Amino acid sequence: MKPWVTIKFVTPRDGRGWIGLGCFALVVFILGMVAADKTILESDAFLILATALIVTGWVNGPVGWAYQATKGGGELADRNAALVQRQAEASPPISEEPKP
Repeated sequence: MKPWVTIKFVTPRDGRGWIGLGCFALVVFILGMVAADKTILESDAFLILATALIVTGWVNGPVGWAYQATKGGGELADRNAALVQRQAEASPPISEEPKP
């Protein structure tokens, strides 16, 4: 007998998903630390470290996204090169003489 609902642990399928998950976990961890001990907000070292971690995470996210977005770039370049080659073979020859 099959269950009505199947719960699966969904993991990101590429680097962009892992980056997003990591940024979210980082923010939740820092907010959890603050919720557990409010006196930690009085520490300048914690505020600097938390700000640096969150800002670094949110800056690295778009950079990582841009890097991962080009992972299929090689295949795309090969397809474009083949398309250009077919069009070049099908086009009429260009004369060497300049037109007046």
